[in-house]
Amino acid sequence: MSAVATTRPLRVVIIDDTPDLRELLRIALTRGGFDVVGEAGDGSKGIDVVRLHRPDVVLLDLAMPVMDGLEALPSIRRLCPAAKIVVLSGFGAQQMSARAVAAGADGYVQKGAPLNTILDYVRDMSAGGRRPSRGLSVVPVADPATATPSADQVDQPEARVAAPAAAAGPAVGPGNVSAWEALRMAPYGVVELADEPLFRVIHANPVGARLLGTDKSGTPLATVAPDLASLVSYHRLDADATFETQVEGGRVKVALRRTGWSIMVFLDSTAEDVGLLRRAIATTAHEVRGPVAVLCGIAETLAWDGDQMALEQTRRLMESVARQARILDRITADLLTAAQIQRGTLRIDFQVVEPRTLILGAIEGRWDVEVAIDDERSVRADPLRLEQMLTNLLSNAHKYGAAPYVVRVRAEGAYVAIEVIDHGEGVPLEFRDDLFHEFARAHGAVATGTGLGLYVVKTLAKAQNGAISYAPGPHGGSVFTIKLLAC
Repeated sequence: MSAVATTRPLRVVIIDDTPDLRELLRIALTRGGFDVVGEAGDGSKGIDVVRLHRPDVVLLDLAMPVMDGLEALPSIRRLCPAAKIVVLSGFGAQQMSARAVAAGADGYVQKGAPLNTILDYVRDMSAGGRRPSRGLSVVPVADPATATPSADQVDQPEARVAAPAAAAGPAVGPGNVSAWEALRMAPYGVVELADEPLFRVIHANPVGARLLGTDKSGTPLATVAPDLASLVSYHRLDADATFETQVEGGRVKVALRRTGWSIMVFLDSTAEDVGLLRRAIATTAHEVRGPVAVLCGIAETLAWDGDQMALEQTRRLMESVARQARILDRITADLLTAAQIQRGTLRIDFQVVEPRTLILGAIEGRWDVEVAIDDERSVRADPLRLEQMLTNLLSNAHKYGAAPYVVRVRAEGAYVAIEVIDHGEGVPLEFRDDLFHEFARAHGAVATGTGLGLYVVKTLAKAQNGAISYAPGPHGGSVFTIKLLAC
């Protein structure tokens, strides 16, 4: 008798922080003849799973909480020197492929590539080959010794943009409503100050109010922008003064013009805004790519063998569709709200809202969160905006914090305080001052995000006569508190 050789299927570990994408990859790889022996949602747990199973192939995401893929790669390579490690990420391939191979990866596939393409690529890598690049979907790694950085990798200073010509600013009096209405749409800040020692704010267009951090008439300039107030005082008698300074919204170029009885201040942060916009587009594109990859993968999976799929698996895929659609809805809601804030068109529909009902409805079927209600009073708020604020804080807690997660409602004098609590590492001390700024992200953060969520929460709280604050938890983690007037 002759023995018939049998070949065992290659064993795969999937490390990605999106459970829906892990399930799709598991379905595709199993269908393609691989044996998925383990999964993990971050690099640290991924190392443990690899140590346990010693797989032949590792699919590894780059951007994950706790420990990202680039940090985990050297350890995984030491544990499985013969394994094929394929990095899977939504970041630009040209930016990350050289870094990934330098850390020990064998190949790189961008999220959003068709599942069949990913499957073929993993097969080729497992057989010892490398697939040619297919557009931007699948990219063979480059030799780090000869890799040339792309333009995106080179840190070049932003070009300076001159402040708007102050001569364009009209002499605006308190009754000249049409002039201020025209200036509302200006892409730079325009602030009118009373020509007196306190330089009180008379009027500010939306961009000016955002840069100063206030739109309240009568506010002394020194209370919101002390450096600017000092320079205005120094230059107030000059016929033509321009200078640069720092305000709450960032560094600005300033031009001053005097009217008969007031001082017009033009604030141009165009250079900084261009840099912010470029970073915002990049991070938002990455944030959108993940859900889109999952939705496309589900469509492919159902097209393969949806008719033969078990009812329970079909149900899980449909739940994934709902989850990813909600993520996309939250991203677009934040982008729209940020645009409304910038243009001064944000609207608030005040109603009497019961926090308990709103909180339970917001978390149902979405998050495993403990709810503690110590104050049953209603608040005067916009229910849709309040849900958007709560959802942003809970999403933030799940990205950057750790379980257990708690939403607590308590009394604070005339206010109802809604706390969102996690037990992670908390916000780094050096980042706390920038926490609620537009497009702000902590240095070295690996979790995805647009950088708009907390900025939107702060602005919506203020628009509803409330406030948002951060404090470190008494036993670690973070406590974000929304305060709204009780009614």
